[in-house]
Amino acid sequence: MTDPLWHELLERVRRDTPQLLDDFFVELAEHEGYTNGRVPKSDLTGTAEQVFDLFLRRLSAVEHIAEDRELPEALGRRRARQGLRIDHFTEAVRINFRVLWRALHRAAQPDLTGVLMDNGERVLDVVERYATEVQRSFLNETEEMARSRRTARERALTKLFSGHADENEVSAIATVLGMGHTGEFELIALPTNVVTDELGQKFSALEAHSYEDEQVTYLFRHRRKLINLVDELPGLTGGYISKIEGMGQVPRAAALAKHLGELHPGKPAVSVKEGFAALARTAVQSHISGFEHELLGDFATPAGENRNEKLDRLATTIAAYLENGSVQEAADSLFVHRNTVFKRLQSFHEITGLDVTIPRDAAIALIVTQGS
Repeated sequence: MTDPLWHELLERVRRDTPQLLDDFFVELAEHEGYTNGRVPKSDLTGTAEQVFDLFLRRLSAVEHIAEDRELPEALGRRRARQGLRIDHFTEAVRINFRVLWRALHRAAQPDLTGVLMDNGERVLDVVERYATEVQRSFLNETEEMARSRRTARERALTKLFSGHADENEVSAIATVLGMGHTGEFELIALPTNVVTDELGQKFSALEAHSYEDEQVTYLFRHRRKLINLVDELPGLTGGYISKIEGMGQVPRAAALAKHLGELHPGKPAVSVKEGFAALARTAVQSHISGFEHELLGDFATPAGENRNEKLDRLATTIAAYLENGSVQEAADSLFVHRNTVFKRLQSFHEITGLDVTIPRDAAIALIVTQGS
C-alpha cells in the first residue's frame, strides 16, 4: 500500500491514539467481563496500546508480517488463563473494531473521507484477521486447560479411591477437585450401566465428583443439611453412605457402598442400616458354613434340597415378621390371619429353638435365615 493519502490518514489516527484509547476504555468499562478485576488495569492499558498499534501497522503494510501474529496469539492465551468467558472476550474484540472505525472516520474529516471509503475493505480484513487469530488462540488455550484439568482431576480421583493417599496427599487432591478435605461427605455407588449421558451431565449441577471403577460409578460431594444425593437422584440403585467424616474416609465408604449395592441388586440407595443384615450374613457365613444346624436345626436345609412346603412358608412368615416386628402387619402383608402368623412363629421356635420375639433370637434369625 503506497497511497500517500492513506498513510496520511493512518498517521492522523496514530496522533489521535490517546483519544482512541479513552474511547476504548469507556466502552470496556460498561462490559461486565472486565469489571471484576480479573484482568489488571495495567494489562488492559498495555494490551490496548499494542493492539491498536498492530492494527495501524497492518493497515499500512503491503504484506502480512509473520511476527505480527505473536501479539494476538499471546493475548488469546493470556485471557483464557485469566478465566474470561469467550463471549466477554469476543465483545472486547468488537469494541476494538468500533473504536478503530470511529477513529478512522474522525481522522478522515473533512478531506480524506473518500480515501477511507476506498480502503474500507482493507480495514475489515485486518480486523477480521486479528479477531480470527486471537479467538483461535483463546479457544485452543481453553481446550488445553480443560484437558489439563481433566487429567489432573482423573489422577486425583484415582489416587483418592486407591485408598493409599496420606493426609497431605488427600489435602492436595481436595485442592485439585476444588473441595475442602475436612467436613462431612456423602457418597452413592451406582452400577455404571445406569449412568446415562443425561444423568452424567446432572452430576456437575449437583456439585458432585464422579469416579468410575470397573462396573461401579461413585458419586460424592460435601454433605448438605437440607437435601441429600438420594433426594436429588431418586430411584437410582446402589449403596449409599450418608455421612463420611473427612475426604480421607471416602475410599472406605466407597468400598462399603459398593458391597451394599452388590448385596441388594436393583434396590434403590441401600443404606448401612437397611443392608446391615446382609452385611452381617456375609461376614459370618464363612465361619458357620456347615454348622448352620447349630442355630437353625432342620430349618437349615437349603431351599430345593428336600425342603418341604412347610419350611418355605415358615421362611416367608419369619421374613415378613422380622421386616417390621408386628404380627398384624406380617399377617396383612401375607394375606393370612394373625393367628396363622402366631402358629408359624411357634413352629419356627420348635424347629430352631429361636424365639423371634426375643431381641437376641430375632437378631440371629434376621442374619442367618435370609436366603434359607
